[in-house]
Amino acid sequence: MNIYKTEAIVLKDYDLGEQDKIVVFYSRRYGKIRAIAKGARGIKSRFACVIQPPSYNSLLIYKNRKGSLDVVSECIAKYQFLGIKKDLVRFAYVCYLIELIDKLTEEGESQSSLFRILLKSLFLMESIPKCSLDLLIESFQLKLLNILGYQPYLKGCINCEKKVSSTSYFYFSLRLGGLLCQNCKSVDGSRVTLSREAFLLMRRLLFLGLEEISGEKINKEIVKETEVVLRTYLSYQSQIKMPDSYFIHNFEKLELMQTAG
Repeated sequence: MNIYKTEAIVLKDYDLGEQDKIVVFYSRRYGKIRAIAKGARGIKSRFACVIQPPSYNSLLIYKNRKGSLDVVSECIAKYQFLGIKKDLVRFAYVCYLIELIDKLTEEGESQSSLFRILLKSLFLMESIPKCSLDLLIESFQLKLLNILGYQPYLKGCINCEKKVSSTSYFYFSLRLGGLLCQNCKSVDGSRVTLSREAFLLMRRLLFLGLEEISGEKINKEIVKETEVVLRTYLSYQSQIKMPDSYFIHNFEKLELMQTAG
């Protein structure tokens, strides 16, 4: 068996038998990895704490022969994101982000840029105001689209390349991945209507750095509209049903009720 070492973020874990777990990591060098953490379900296991998502770890893994899962030999915690794990709302946002990564990536496809923005997003999710978490997720999605080769074209009409007139709403082509002018809107029956405010927000988030999101105050209805368009576009391009964020908003409402009470 070969041994390899990498930094990785824990995405998910599953029970395997009575003592073990299968852990899904996103690594800096090897992309998504699934590996067995032997004895991880035991209370005294050396893996029990460090494989709880989200966690940023240094891994040493035995690579098994083809057809068998690799085995975690060593897992040393670099950062545990306790601020996220202790906060249900922040943790819910992280679960949404992790689900996106898990659905849209294949095992063994290395994307170091994706690892970097995932790690940066987790650190920001632990520290930025909660009112900015939804914008951070949308900014992450736009950068993810870019990495996957689906970055939306927002500079003009994607069909004729002419400047799109400034109106109260725009057309966005799910199939072509960009804006459509009034003359070209018929080229894609799957187009969606995008308000001017949502278009401007999308364009800003596309070019803003993740760390620049903190403190932004945007109308929540516009944020919600942008979220729906991005999720629909991701689903259309990947042909995979994207996770819905309804559970996040349920946690936010619950927190508000508890605060009010």
